[in-house]
Amino acid sequence: MYLFQQQQFIIIIFIAFVQVSSAFWWSLSLPSFQLWTSIQNDQETFCSSLTFLTLQQRSLCQTSPKIFTIISRSLRQAIEECQYQFRNQRWNCSIFNQSDIFGKLILRKTPETAFIYALTSASVMHSIAKACAKGEITECGCDKSQPSPTSPLSSTSTSPIRARTMLKYQTSSIPSMSISLFPPSSSSPPQSPQPMDGFEWGGCSDDLKFGRNISTSFIDEQESFVTRRRIVRMVNLHNNEAGRQAVERNVQLTCKCHGVSGSCTLRVCWRTLPDFRLIGSELRTKYASATQIRLNRRLGLLKPRKNSMKLFNTTDLIYIHNSPSFCEKNLRLGSLGTQGRECNLTMNEPGSCSVLCCDRGYETIISTIEEDCECQFHWCCEVRCKRCIKRVEKHFCK
Repeated sequence: MYLFQQQQFIIIIFIAFVQVSSAFWWSLSLPSFQLWTSIQNDQETFCSSLTFLTLQQRSLCQTSPKIFTIISRSLRQAIEECQYQFRNQRWNCSIFNQSDIFGKLILRKTPETAFIYALTSASVMHSIAKACAKGEITECGCDKSQPSPTSPLSSTSTSPIRARTMLKYQTSSIPSMSISLFPPSSSSPPQSPQPMDGFEWGGCSDDLKFGRNISTSFIDEQESFVTRRRIVRMVNLHNNEAGRQAVERNVQLTCKCHGVSGSCTLRVCWRTLPDFRLIGSELRTKYASATQIRLNRRLGLLKPRKNSMKLFNTTDLIYIHNSPSFCEKNLRLGSLGTQGRECNLTMNEPGSCSVLCCDRGYETIISTIEEDCECQFHWCCEVRCKRCIKRVEKHFCK
């Protein structure tokens, strides 16, 4: 009996370790130069020390350190974008510490977690695709394919097998996705952006195919932990894919004119990805309309909860658990609370004291600062300013 209880205890500890380790992998978002320095000093030892990663992910670290460094950079980009998008909300994508980036929140499948997963997957795809076009990665380059309006996204510069081979394991097949300039609400089928008559494909298009494969292979690999509940794996994979589709929906057509005396005899066009802020904003909108789901065990499908009439598709974010209020500090729920947060006095708007302070009130701190004022230009060539005292009021949640 004692041996059986001991075995049960060991299994529980192992499951907890795997779940926590799977949340620690965001610590790769530490400054990229530190990661790159560590790899350069002793690559094999460094990669082997990343025990919170799977064997396949550590293999990528050893065989393709540059790609691994860009993944690290993309995770930092995702965190910074998350903090920007939620800067005026009760949950502001706070960082707990250097190892447990999002705290226990990441173990709960809330709308916030759905946003984090989608944003992370999108950021890896976006960063890898851009790095390929810039020549930062030897395994890929410009996407020189010329898709027709009815053909799915394709790439002649990189095969999906090649990207997966670098990770030395086989992933599930990835459906072909089309790039489109249609807005997310459009019912039109996604199509690749096409130049008009008088245009030619050229330049250096961002390699979305390679970016998608690296994102799918590396990010989705985290779901290989056998201890994850089936519904958790399905939700995480769904949100990962929603992030990648957000990248593909935002591909832009960039063109350059060629001709004598400023004429545009020939216009060469290529596909580029926009600034990541645009993708982050779209996913923020998706977060606001995320769907709570349940698992239909008989059919093995995710369905909206009975009290939800909202359907969802592959572009939507989904979640299992409702969000906490984030008003009070509760580390078990991954909430740091709003005490001490700076707020403004606008009524019922994001960032306002009425929203952030959760009816606890706020305190006002008045300070004075000295700054330049009444500046004038004097010929030639000097700007002269007076020094003025300015009274500044700041408000903080109690």
